[in-house]
Amino acid sequence: MNNTIQIRIDGWIQGLPAETSWPKIFQVPHYLRKLNEEAYEPTIISIGPYHRQKDHLKAMETHKVRFLKDLLQRRNENSTQRYVEAMTGMMESARNCYSESLGISDEEFIEMMVIDGCFIVELIHKIKEESWQQDSILNVSQIFTNIVKDLILVENQLPFFVLWEFLGNAFEDRFRCIDVIIGFFEVMMPGLTVHLTYDENSIRKVKHLLDLLRTNWIPSDDTKHEYTNVQEMKFIRSATELREAGIKFRRGKGRNLFDIEFENGTLYIPALNLEDHTERLYCNIVACEQFADDGSPKYLSEYITVMDCLIDTGNDVELLFHKGIMHHWLGTDEAAAKIFNRLGTEVIVDKSNFFYAKLFNDVNRHYYKPWNKRVASLRHNYFNTPWALISFLAASFFLLLTLLKTAFTIFPWS
Repeated sequence: MNNTIQIRIDGWIQGLPAETSWPKIFQVPHYLRKLNEEAYEPTIISIGPYHRQKDHLKAMETHKVRFLKDLLQRRNENSTQRYVEAMTGMMESARNCYSESLGISDEEFIEMMVIDGCFIVELIHKIKEESWQQDSILNVSQIFTNIVKDLILVENQLPFFVLWEFLGNAFEDRFRCIDVIIGFFEVMMPGLTVHLTYDENSIRKVKHLLDLLRTNWIPSDDTKHEYTNVQEMKFIRSATELREAGIKFRRGKGRNLFDIEFENGTLYIPALNLEDHTERLYCNIVACEQFADDGSPKYLSEYITVMDCLIDTGNDVELLFHKGIMHHWLGTDEAAAKIFNRLGTEVIVDKSNFFYAKLFNDVNRHYYKPWNKRVASLRHNYFNTPWALISFLAASFFLLLTLLKTAFTIFPWS
């Protein structure tokens, strides 16, 4: 029996590839997925192999082929030959971007990549030319919205070098497509803009469409919060607790989500609209960041860490709402709070390289000052309701009258 076990284990070892690395387009691990299963599942269209052939996504397959037909007609081509030949040359590299056990033949893989890739290319063209509203499917707002949401799922991606090759076949200047893509998604990602300069070498470092978006969704000034003394950094308290220590909250002036600042006892936070798609978007970008192997910043993960600290309960959401910072259409403030509580559960940040480390230190320095704590205690114990304040003022007034009466008794007016 021992010999049989040895042979089986040796076979596994010999069957390993030369180098095992985390795939660029991966399936979300169970421990992360269980927090919100639906956040990673496409609702209307599959892109790539992971959700291929699922019954509820099959209706879009015909429309993907129709987009390919539109692309060929627009380019005065009558065959997919050059796309198939280009994909055949990229097939091995593209397969290596996914997990190994795809359960799909090479021919099926090439067919899928050509159809899915050309669908995205033609969609970009329709957006660029503002002709998408004339399309029989895209002019249905619910369908169009769901397609857009599905295109930014971490499991619903194509290798970007495949898209880049197809874009080169379909556009005279494919670099202009970067502006089109990022400009289109900016409505979902406040502050998203083209921050990076691309050339033919740097563009090939982009892993996929979602990676392109996340690496350009960065703070307006990513040097403003540089901080070296990170050993002292502690997480900050909730919004209601900080308010009790005299910290004020104001809506930030800019639109960039990450531009949170603390100045003169006031925390400035850019406005945030929580919508039905927000948690889904954040889940996928966070997954992308948490498993990135290129050392790139994890700005959304760190932003969520800030908001998870500030928001414990619906009372914190209510406070931020009244300050014009947070708006939502989720029914209750508790539902909004749970979004950040869930998102923050599996976010891991590096305290030695945390973008908001200086902000945390400054907030904590204010919060833990003895005088601010005494004021907070006084406010909490004696001024927590309007009636308590009125009672205090009335008692102070009567105490003052008593003192004056005593003074006049001892020192009568002459």
